[in-house]
Amino acid sequence: MQEFIEEQKLLCEEFDSAYIKVNDDDLIAIAVHTLNKEPIVGIRKKTPGDENVEWFIYGGELEEGNDFFEIITVKKLEEIFPDAIPYLALERGFRFMIDQDDYEDVWKAE
Repeated sequence: MQEFIEEQKLLCEEFDSAYIKVNDDDLIAIAVHTLNKEPIVGIRKKTPGDENVEWFIYGGELEEGNDFFEIITVKKLEEIFPDAIPYLALERGFRFMIDQDDYEDVWKAE
């Protein structure tokens, strides 16, 4: 995780976000089975109930269902989809969209 900190800080500065430290054992919700679809979307939001999960990452269209997302650690995310790691330090309310052609969009939902 250490190698991503500088990139995370620069990204936060670029998009006018506070820097939120990311730890290897932080939890995220990810739809692993959709990571072959584009674009990849990440949303950081407060959820009722589970206080530990704020990031939701999926590919393609968001689908309904309790089994769409699985909970993994940031360390595991680094192994299976490291392209998302630079965005995880953005504050709550931010979203990102990326694809394999280097498309990138980052914004704060109002």
